[in-house]
Amino acid sequence: MLFEPPIDVLARQAGCRYAATVIIGARAKDLENKISALLNGSANLAIDYAANELMRGEIVGVQSK
Repeated sequence: MLFEPPIDVLARQAGCRYAATVIIGARAKDLENKISALLNGSANLAIDYAANELMRGEIVGVQSK
């Protein structure tokens, strides 16, 4: 379960909770497919890694106007 960073902080970063969930999920899937050696086969680690990337501003979602 994801505790750090908090979902409220990630939601502010992404615009809303739904966007944060979609962004993190897509990035975690990408990480699992492309660099699984870094993650050592752990799905939770991929989600944690993606959440931290969102928190640091390394990944962003597409915002509509």
